[in-house]
Amino acid sequence: MARVLPIVMLTFVSMAGWMLGADTGAIGGLTNMRDFQERFADKYNATTDTYSYSSVRQGLLVGMVNTGTFVGSLLSSPLADQWGKRICILIWSVVYLSGILVQLTTQRSWVQFMCGKIWTGLGFGALSVIAPSYQSETSPANIRGAIVCTYQLFITLGILVGYAINIGTHSIKGSNSWRIPIGINLLWGVVCFAGTLCLPESPRYLISLGKKEECLRVLCNTSGLPPEDSMIQKEFKELDETVTAELQEGQAGWSELLSSEIRYRTLLGVCVMALQQLTGVNYYFYYGTEVFKGTGISSPYVAAIILGAVNSACTFLGVVVLEKFGRRNPLILGAAWQAACYFVYAAVGDRALYRKDGTSNHNAGTVMIIFSCLFILSFASTWAPAAWIIVGESYPIRYRNKCSAVATSANWTLNFLISFFTPFITASIGFKYGYVFASCNVAAAFVIFFFAKETKGLTLEEINTLYTSGVKPWNSVAYAKSVVEKRMQEDNALQNSIQVSTISNDSKLV
Repeated sequence: MARVLPIVMLTFVSMAGWMLGADTGAIGGLTNMRDFQERFADKYNATTDTYSYSSVRQGLLVGMVNTGTFVGSLLSSPLADQWGKRICILIWSVVYLSGILVQLTTQRSWVQFMCGKIWTGLGFGALSVIAPSYQSETSPANIRGAIVCTYQLFITLGILVGYAINIGTHSIKGSNSWRIPIGINLLWGVVCFAGTLCLPESPRYLISLGKKEECLRVLCNTSGLPPEDSMIQKEFKELDETVTAELQEGQAGWSELLSSEIRYRTLLGVCVMALQQLTGVNYYFYYGTEVFKGTGISSPYVAAIILGAVNSACTFLGVVVLEKFGRRNPLILGAAWQAACYFVYAAVGDRALYRKDGTSNHNAGTVMIIFSCLFILSFASTWAPAAWIIVGESYPIRYRNKCSAVATSANWTLNFLISFFTPFITASIGFKYGYVFASCNVAAAFVIFFFAKETKGLTLEEINTLYTSGVKPWNSVAYAKSVVEKRMQEDNALQNSIQVSTISNDSKLV
């Protein structure tokens, strides 16, 4: 029970993920609402009395948020180095809230709305770097993967709630149909800010400031062990020695990220985060209401809810999968599964969804929905959380903030490119677009097999040793297992020796 409160407190940071998910879940539905279209769309058909967007306008409204997230992810590093992660989470939460207010107060200027999205993106772009890194640094090694998974879990819950709110408001007349979903997003930022006020600073940052007693207290609070416990003392000593040694070299400069010491991990983080987007998941989440209009479902919002519910439910599975089976194998198998799903989705959509007379084949549409759900089942339980875990735990402290920022900026760059160019690409090649994502998933499986190393159960310091040891990625599962077993044996031996010493001293007293 001693750990319950620290774990609950750490998950408050995951509200940063909820904020991101709520924005993603809301925007696809907002662009289909009548009042929103009247104000911000640039095409009107008088015959049908309907509004629509040019590919450029839709791409900017949906995708420009990612320019903010890109910049925010890079700005997060120098601020976190100077002020620590806890303070930065509070600052960027305020930035997010101010961006929501800009969106909420927009009247008829689509440019103002887009600028509000960009400003909001600054907030959760920075938080997407800081939150998983903070959780990695503060969580005990044996539950670190599960804690960091809550960040992705909250993203999926935010997406689902965003979809549900859209269903409840899209039929409201007037601007409340889209202002209410945006206004509710203020709540998530307030919860993140208030929850973070209750959290301690990262123990590794405290060590870097020379606040060793406070660092020891944080380690005790998050592990549920007293300060005199041998395991706590051992962890504190290793942490103190490692951080002190690294910081004697000074904070790493941006150019050092490509030095021989860290280049491998820098490029791996960039590839993993870019490939997380290239799996094609946001093709569904940004444009889900459009994609399924022709599949026979009466309301596109219902299709979005189906995808969101599967996404959220399966992310709970990811918490278990990544702690039990590690990082490498789930990522490899997940990418293969996702490739197969996209191949089927693209083939059915391209060849069977629409008949020659233009009507929809509802049976084909059902197949597409099923394989979309199967794709999300895999993504939500593997690539969605695992990418954040790898970036959060792979770097030594003097490089961590900058490496995480660069890797995450790659994620947002691909996110923007996919969200912006998808309307153009689908207008040109339709469902053949799925073949592109299927091929990217195949490539992702090979990248993980040949370059990613297993880190399950290792402390952050042991992970650093793993990457400097020369162990081949395909041999790293056995290596990680042996390190964890050796550490447990040493901890047990130390506990036994302390118990024997205590018994001996008690006997002398008697």
